[in-house]
Amino acid sequence: MSRCLSGVSAVSQAMELSQRDRLSELVEELTTSGQPQLHPERMKEVKRICRVSNDCIEHVYNSVMSQLNQEHAEVRLSAFQIAMELFSRSHHFRTLLVDNFQEFLELTVETDSEQPLPPPKEVARKLRAQAIQAVQSWQASYGTAYKKLALGFHFLKQVKKVDFQDAEARTVSERRREEERQRKRERIYKERVEAASTDMEESYQEIEATLTEMESCMSLLIPGFHFTESHTANSSPPHSQPANEPSAVEDEPCCSKDLQEERTEGRVQEEEEEKNNDSEETIGDMKEGRTEERDLEGRGEEKGKEDEEEEEEEEEEEEEKSSEEAFIRSSGLISHSYNLDLNLSPGLHVRETEDNEAVVTTVIDLHRLIMSKHLPAVQSWVQVFTKSCAEQRLLQRALDLKRSLETVLQKHKELHIDYKTRQRRVHDAGGNESHQDPSDALPC
Repeated sequence: MSRCLSGVSAVSQAMELSQRDRLSELVEELTTSGQPQLHPERMKEVKRICRVSNDCIEHVYNSVMSQLNQEHAEVRLSAFQIAMELFSRSHHFRTLLVDNFQEFLELTVETDSEQPLPPPKEVARKLRAQAIQAVQSWQASYGTAYKKLALGFHFLKQVKKVDFQDAEARTVSERRREEERQRKRERIYKERVEAASTDMEESYQEIEATLTEMESCMSLLIPGFHFTESHTANSSPPHSQPANEPSAVEDEPCCSKDLQEERTEGRVQEEEEEKNNDSEETIGDMKEGRTEERDLEGRGEEKGKEDEEEEEEEEEEEEEKSSEEAFIRSSGLISHSYNLDLNLSPGLHVRETEDNEAVVTTVIDLHRLIMSKHLPAVQSWVQVFTKSCAEQRLLQRALDLKRSLETVLQKHKELHIDYKTRQRRVHDAGGNESHQDPSDALPC
């Protein structure tokens, strides 16, 4: 009989050992899954095993507390969710947790300022809020039966000044820290706005002078050329070209010349047609006048004469139509109405010559100045004014400068300047002269 009892005991111990191992595996899987919610099937299996004995409950409690000590907020949040599930279902688990309630609060509510919750911060904030709400719920349900639970709730409310009505359940000290951080951010933003405003005020005249000089140089390279309207909305119109000033633009293609000649011939033909139509109308009016006179003088004339006049008019109209059709056929036209699409923005290509070398060199220097200094500065001002919600006039002024700089850069791009090969002479510390890559002297 004793052998049978010992055999049953050994089997029972073996079963409990395997269940404990399984509980450890389940708690590990639940707390390291990275999911915001517990896996329902695995949690159901944990509850089923905990019904076996108090030893299993003690084992799962130790496993949960071990995970709560991990330096990762997501692991702690999942471990807390397991504890919350078991707290409402097991008296033995409640007893174990309440006996060690101070440590539980330190690991979930951050009651010890020297032991802050681990990152991620967003998950840590969620853990703290859920833990405080859980303590409030436990106090309402079990506070009279568990003295340490009531003491823990009183500690949070009276000592730590936890506002249980706060949606985020933040302590007074945490709110103060948040207010202090907000004041610090506002002070930093204010200093940045003042510095950016001063810098913009000091650099405004220089930027305007650079833009004006760049526009003047490009107007000298392409006199009278009007750039794309979308790029020149905030820019001054280019200067007109003197009659005796040579241009560095390539000659117009032959197809453009032919097109202009065709359009000129078309206008001449249209004017001739209008003159013919006017003369025909005048002749018709004169004929109508004579007809009226005949009618007034002799309404009693025979009807045959009227028929003859009508026939003559019809013949004249047919002759006019035939002559008009002959003119259309001779001009190569088939119809009176045409749709003609013209591309009036030919690609530009400016060649650097000896005559415009000084102007092109100035354009290179100004382009480099805009790209390396003015545009980055203006972009930083726009960023500061946007983030700090500065006055609208400051932001608008910075945006206008940025738009003007981008416009003049687009104009420079449209010119397609064919630069000469340049080499800059650089002297090293020993006084030796060397040549730098010619591409360094050209704007990008």
